[in-house]
Amino acid sequence: MKKLLLALAVLAGGLVLLGFWLADASQMLRIRALMAAVSIGVFLITLLAIRGYKLREKYAVLWLATAAMITLTALFPQLVDGARHWFGMQYVTSVVAVVFTFLVLVSFHFSIALSALNDKAAATASRCAILEARLRDLECRLAAAEKKNGARPAD
Repeated sequence: MKKLLLALAVLAGGLVLLGFWLADASQMLRIRALMAAVSIGVFLITLLAIRGYKLREKYAVLWLATAAMITLTALFPQLVDGARHWFGMQYVTSVVAVVFTFLVLVSFHFSIALSALNDKAAATASRCAILEARLRDLECRLAAAEKKNGARPAD
């Protein structure tokens, strides 16, 4: 608990200092600072979710890659400028294209994961139905055997 409070205090102090620094900054620098803060937040939340066993590593890789891509975009705007010149887009359009691409990749990844889970659920339901049928069959055989031997079936 003390570590959490210390981390929150350091974060609050950093945000205050960042606020003073960004007060005189250009709009583009403010956007880049926000992107860097968001990427650090995504990175930390992903690591905490992995540590708390709330997110599996195979799903976390995509989130960590997304955070890394946002960080690279925020820290090295010349990468976005290079892509912008290469594709012939404006800055905002290129940023939206990068964000859209990663959102599509995240959606596709989770679609694959959901499909795999649905397949596993269907297989589990099939196995359960087969086991229930075998259990009913065994109960019927046991009742018939007890009836044949004159014994009373157990409840």
